[in-house]
This record gives sequence, structure tokens and C-alpha cells, in this order.
Amino acid sequence: MPEVYDLIVLGGGPAGYVAALRAAQLGKKVACVEQEKLGGTCGNWGCIPSKALLKSAEVFDLFGRAEEFGLRSSGHAFDFPAVIARSRSVADRMARGVDHLFEARGVKLFRCRGLLHPDRKIRLLREEGEETLAAEHILLATGCRPRTLPFLPLQGERVMSSRQALASTQRPESIAIIGGGAIGVEFAYFYSVFGSRVTLIELLPRLLSESDGEVAKGLERSLAKRGIHILTSAKVESAHIAKDSVTLDLSGKNPQRLEVTSVLVAVGVEANIASSLAPGVALEQEGGFLKVDSRYQTSCPGVFAAGDLIGPPLLAHVAFREGLEVVEGIFIPGKVPARVGLFPSCVYAQPQVAMLGLTEEQARERNLPFRVGRYPYAANGKAMASGDSTGFVKILFGEPHGEILGAHILGADASELIAELSVTSACEGTSAELHEAIHPHPTLSEMIGEAALVAEKRPLHI
Repeated sequence: MPEVYDLIVLGGGPAGYVAALRAAQLGKKVACVEQEKLGGTCGNWGCIPSKALLKSAEVFDLFGRAEEFGLRSSGHAFDFPAVIARSRSVADRMARGVDHLFEARGVKLFRCRGLLHPDRKIRLLREEGEETLAAEHILLATGCRPRTLPFLPLQGERVMSSRQALASTQRPESIAIIGGGAIGVEFAYFYSVFGSRVTLIELLPRLLSESDGEVAKGLERSLAKRGIHILTSAKVESAHIAKDSVTLDLSGKNPQRLEVTSVLVAVGVEANIASSLAPGVALEQEGGFLKVDSRYQTSCPGVFAAGDLIGPPLLAHVAFREGLEVVEGIFIPGKVPARVGLFPSCVYAQPQVAMLGLTEEQARERNLPFRVGRYPYAANGKAMASGDSTGFVKILFGEPHGEILGAHILGADASELIAELSVTSACEGTSAELHEAIHPHPTLSEMIGEAALVAEKRPLHI
């Protein structure tokens, strides 16, 4: 007889491990099946290690600006393998932290691959042989994998995925990054700081295509000032991989041939659906992702899904929330699980980008009445004192009540500033409440209250 659990989770990433921990917290018998380290792509090959790399780049970049702050140095250098090693160390510590949480909460971890079979049982594929588990409820949270280009096979040295780049100790002399989304932009900043010649290639007319147009243009200007060559409306048609270089043929508004020492492919992801399903199991899909109902249940009763596996937005913090919602919807009587509504999204290059809700273009397309409050970093005392005067805060307030329709920030610590606007939106706060709240001085957060005043046509400091 197979061992029976209240919940079996396939996948130990943000949605999966949070769901497992919450179910255990509710007193349920829980198993999690994960063949790699806990934390998923985010903790091991995405959010966390990439932010560690970006912090190293930020510190090194600041060294180069020492004279701006009245400081002199005899020179500064970097150890690229050590930068990578620090990033991997941070990721490893985070994974061990989730391991300890599982042990403390009594979640049984099976470190192997698991498959959902037609009888709704999980078969564990282990070196010592197969084992079968059963549960009343099963949660699929196996995430996504990097999308590839058929003419650019990933081989880890000349042509890399973001995962391979995070582990590579070789700094490329020149690199073409295909894809101008968050991953592409962050790696472009990272490599440029450490001296690589960077070309950033985007198929659409602008970087961060889902961001506010004003933010995207400001970001492009900042990256270009760093020497990053940006090619938008450009498509890679073919590639030739040689021993020491890669040659790309590009079409678009500026057709050209580009030769670089390395290529990073960052053209999105695709769901890991087949990897968790045994032959004979077919779950309904939509747009390449698993389709779920309002309770996160798939087309198979008792089988649920959450996180990147069910489609955009492909963000760890959204997956965290979905993991909580699905478990509470299953085990808490009367709980109606919520689908994620407004959510912040961040890009951690310098300057940072953070966004929430509608862009100005989207609000106009929907014919929504709104006011815009825009406040520049250059008018903020803390930004000037810190040498971070590039960027702005832009908030869209609905008419006539002043509710937040969207918020967009370009500049230092944008990823931290957006949280206030996310909370205000969740609490149905308005422009009046934003400027009535006293923000500490001097802080970057003052710009949020100032932007609200601008929207109400009574600016103080500009």
C-alpha cells in the first residue's frame, strides 16, 4: 500500500514550498517531491543569485564614482570568479534555509523526480527503485524552463541560458543578449559594469515592452550612457558558432551581422508540464500553461496547480501568494481562494524599474479618466545626497476619487518604493491619503507623497 498524505506537492519552488509549509502549518500530512534544491528557479537560478551578482556590480560601479563623493582611491579591481562564487553561496544558504523550514514543520521531502499517473498517484523515480505515494490532494508546481532558439543550441560557453550565465566564471569580452525583458536588462547592466562590450537585442520596439513607455525610454537612455548597444525592433535570423566567437545575422530596422565572444539567450520561458505527467495523463492547457479554475484546480479533480505553471505573471511573489491561496482554499472551510489582482513587478538594473497596475498607455486605451503625478529624483534631497538623481516616480490616479490605477518608478531603490504603493492600492487608498501620510525626511519615499500633490495640482517642491 502506498503511503497516504493529505497533500503531495510536485515542485519545491516558490509556489510549491510555500504551499507545503502552509499545509503543514494547518496540521496536515504533507510531502514535497523535488529533484533539485528547494527554492526553485527563483532561489537557485533566478531572483536570489542574480541579485547577488547585481549587488557586486553595484558596489564595483560605486567604486568607480569615488571622486564624486570627495574620495580618492589608488584603483580598484574585480575577481570575476569570486563574484560568481559569492552569488552561488548566497543561493545555497537560501536553499538550506528552506530545508530547515521543512524539517521544523514536518514536511516530508523526497529528493527525486515524481510523476502523476492516471490513477492520481505519484510515482517516485529513485535510484533505489520506484515508490508510490497517494494523497487526497495533489499540487503541481513544477514551474518553467528557459525557452531556446532552434538555431542557437545552449552549450554553456559560447551560448548560454540565464542559468548557465549565473554559474559561468568566464567574463565574456563581448556578449550579445537576446531578449530585452527583465533578465536581459539585468544581465546587460551586470556585464557592462565588469567591462564586457554588451549588445542588447529586442524584437519589439522597446525594452521592457510591458512597462510604461516613459519608463522604458528613460531606462534605455541610462543603459546607453553606460555604453550598452541597444537594438530594438531587431530579430536574430541565424547564427554561426565558432571556436572563439558567435556570429549573429540580424534583420529589422537596422539589419547587420554581429560577432561576439558569447551569447545569452533570454527570450522567455515555457512551462514544465510534460516533465511531471506520466503517459496517459492529459490536463487541459491554455496558451502553453495548465488551465485552472477559480480554486486553482486543473481539469483533473483533486489535482491543483500554481505558480509559473499556470501562466503569467511569471513572478515569484505571485507564486508565493498562489501557493497560499490554493492550500487555504483546500483546507480552510469556507475559504474562497483569490486570484492575484494588482501586483508589483521589478527590474534590478541600475537604475531600477518598478511597476504596478496600468501603464499610461493602457489607461488611455481603456478611456479611463485619470490624473498623473510625476516627481523627479533630481528634486529629492536624499537622492541628491546619495548621488542617485536619475529617474522619477509616476503615479496614475483615477478620477474623481484618486484611487491608484498604476504606479511606475525609474530610479534607485524603486523595488523598495513600490511596496508603499502596493499596500495603498490593496487598502483602496487615494492620492489624498498618500500625501497626508507623513514620510520621513530625507528619504526617497517622500517622492510618493510629492507625486500625489503634483496630481492634485498643488506641488510643493517642484
